[in-house]
Amino acid sequence: MEANAAPNPSAPELKQRLADFNKLWFGTTIGVFGGQITNLAIPLAAVTLLGANAMQMGLLRTFGSLPFPLFSLLAGVWLDRVRRKPVMVTADLLRSLLLFSVPLAAALSLLRLEQLYIVVFGVGTLAVIHDVAHFAYVPALVTRRHLIQSNSKLHASHSLAELGGPGLGGLLVQWLSAPFAVLMDGIANLVSAFAITRIKTPETLARRTGQRGTVWQDIVAGLHALFDTPALRAIIIASMIIVLFNSAGMAIYLLYLAQDLQLSPAMIGAIFAASGGAAMVGATLAGPAARRIGVGPAIIFGWLLQNLGRLAIPFAAGAALLPVLFAAHIAMGVFGTVANIHQWTFRQNTVSDDFLARVTAGHRFAVYGTATLGSLLGGLLGTQMGLQSALVVCGFLALLGPLYAYLSPLRKVHLQPGSETVPPANPKDPTRGAG
Repeated sequence: MEANAAPNPSAPELKQRLADFNKLWFGTTIGVFGGQITNLAIPLAAVTLLGANAMQMGLLRTFGSLPFPLFSLLAGVWLDRVRRKPVMVTADLLRSLLLFSVPLAAALSLLRLEQLYIVVFGVGTLAVIHDVAHFAYVPALVTRRHLIQSNSKLHASHSLAELGGPGLGGLLVQWLSAPFAVLMDGIANLVSAFAITRIKTPETLARRTGQRGTVWQDIVAGLHALFDTPALRAIIIASMIIVLFNSAGMAIYLLYLAQDLQLSPAMIGAIFAASGGAAMVGATLAGPAARRIGVGPAIIFGWLLQNLGRLAIPFAAGAALLPVLFAAHIAMGVFGTVANIHQWTFRQNTVSDDFLARVTAGHRFAVYGTATLGSLLGGLLGTQMGLQSALVVCGFLALLGPLYAYLSPLRKVHLQPGSETVPPANPKDPTRGAG
């Protein structure tokens, strides 16, 4: 199946599309920026204010990832039938309400772990809906010629948010306390909703290539579209392996930094920010890497080097502690970004637009749904064998993901589907620039 990206528009329409894409980019950047603050602040609130242990930290991350296996497939079917822009706006507004409840409860001395579980579950559910709509919306907004550059720009904007978000989040936690740092994410979601409402390009529903079936038939058709292509199937399975063990490690990672290594919130934020700055470099290297070694190898070796960086974390100690932690996050940011840009674009180029929401939802169901099991696994391993040993085990097992991908047909994929060459980086291209 061939992707149904936006057709070749006239010059005025192209100008409008690119202007609207920049509004989407701005909203995405602000939203992810706030999300990075919350990703740090809520776990730190659980550790520092509520005394959460390893199992409770695992449960917190589990509730945040549980919406992916529960709702992704249904969201994909629904979002292939409706316009995606109003859905994204509504999701942003509802996320704001949930996030505002955290500082309100803290101000009233009513904050409990159970509330944090509910908040992360609700925010995760809305993230499922928003993200599926977002990934399916981009190919309909930009032309095929601009798709990989647009994805690079979006990933660079994520990276910019990851660069500033954790650092600011760490400072806000230290200055204001963790619950009040979450307030910034609520405001960011309001700004994101406003930016998306300003998009003017008319959104049309994709023409169906066949008769509409039942919800279950649509889900099955989306999963077939996802798994019937060998290289795409390899991406999914390898991603599931990586996410399973990385999520297990991440469930206890903040506890390890704060409790075992006794790092301050500001230092923890700075370490996480290193990934964001490095990811901006990765976004610029994605195109050259694919042109030099091919799309499939760029994905595989990006994953490999990303996970080798992650594996170094539990071995950091003594005078090398902070240098190794920063270097690990830099490797994760650079090489993980290279892999993600190309696997995103490969999926968008492989399927037609009327399947894209379902395929995106199926991908997130399979890959990020695995994070739910990983988070529980991390809590159990951290409780049974200690935080450092659990991180070592998870780091080694995550390497099975790139190994599987290397042994699969993905290794032989050198070009994006429908492309004779990997699009060159063009400094005059209007989709490049900020972010």
